[in-house]
Amino acid sequence: MLKPKILPDDIEGLGFIEYRKMLIKELKRMKAACSEPGQTTNFMIITEWSFPDLPGKELPFIVVGDFRGTWEKYYKNTARKRSQKDFAFGNASFGKETQAGEEFNLEIRHGRIKTKGVRALDKVILGKIGLVANIIEKGGADNEEAEEETVGNVAKVGSVTSAISAKFGNAAKEEKKTSAPKKEVAQNKEERIADIKDQTAVLKTATEELKSKFAVIKSEVSAKVKKGDLARKDLLAVRELQTAFSSYIEAFNNADPKLQAKFAKAKDALDQQNKEFAKLALVVKAKKKTLAQQLSDKFFEKKGGRAATQEEIELMQNSLKAALDYRQITLREGDEKQLNLKAIYITAQLKGPAFKPTHTNVVYEKLMQPK
Repeated sequence: MLKPKILPDDIEGLGFIEYRKMLIKELKRMKAACSEPGQTTNFMIITEWSFPDLPGKELPFIVVGDFRGTWEKYYKNTARKRSQKDFAFGNASFGKETQAGEEFNLEIRHGRIKTKGVRALDKVILGKIGLVANIIEKGGADNEEAEEETVGNVAKVGSVTSAISAKFGNAAKEEKKTSAPKKEVAQNKEERIADIKDQTAVLKTATEELKSKFAVIKSEVSAKVKKGDLARKDLLAVRELQTAFSSYIEAFNNADPKLQAKFAKAKDALDQQNKEFAKLALVVKAKKKTLAQQLSDKFFEKKGGRAATQEEIELMQNSLKAALDYRQITLREGDEKQLNLKAIYITAQLKGPAFKPTHTNVVYEKLMQPK
């Protein structure tokens, strides 16, 4: 039995960064408890949660573990009454490895997870530890009385599956099928239409953005490769395009079959462009130093007239990652994002590979002072 260490009483006033650290630990515990194929536990998610340290932003809040007791009560009495209709619960498990990462299966039994909620979950939480959300079918209840029963049953079945199958493997899965069958209820028409609209908008936007990005790479970066005049922004452009294409493929694979047929021709064209781009990406990465190497080389060239060692470059890479997380870069936009990035890079240049995330505070405060 995987008892959640995050409790309902903890979440009010809980900051996002602190919450994410707690959740990552919970997912590691879940990985140990549900290591065999088919082992599951429960999950509850609210996709538009407001964290006190990030006012104005709506981010996913998810908890995993044995759903019985406090979380079962919280979902029934609080989460499912939210006017945003941004809640869901069901069974969670780990799936197969994909190009985007290991699948984190979320089998919905009540509620719904909006498309933008899935994207946010991948971007700010799961992607940080090599996971990618995989939404598996929907269940639900036609009335409040049936819903109460469904919530209770799913909580019991999910937690029992995790605890028992860890000991008895496939036999436990068979026991689950025979002892606790669940009747699935189809997604209603309004939700179906909303999902189709969301998926259409995502695919249309992603297709146009990719066409534009491929065109930029072809016209600008290719020419710089020939001249040997690559800059850091070119490496970033390559990485951005790789990320965008992976997101597009994920959105396409999760789309309704009719939409997949509608966008099939566009996808084939993008697939072909991506094959050509993949060759270029390898050349760009081979010819361009990483940011960690650039910053490390500049620091030691100034301090000791030498290049950085591989160990120093790796330390700088880890320090940069820690600072990016500390300053919540993935959650910032525009000038605010650029200012925080500038604070990190200046700190790295001044302090060297072993700089601490808190060192960026001094630089950031100076950058914020009026000139």
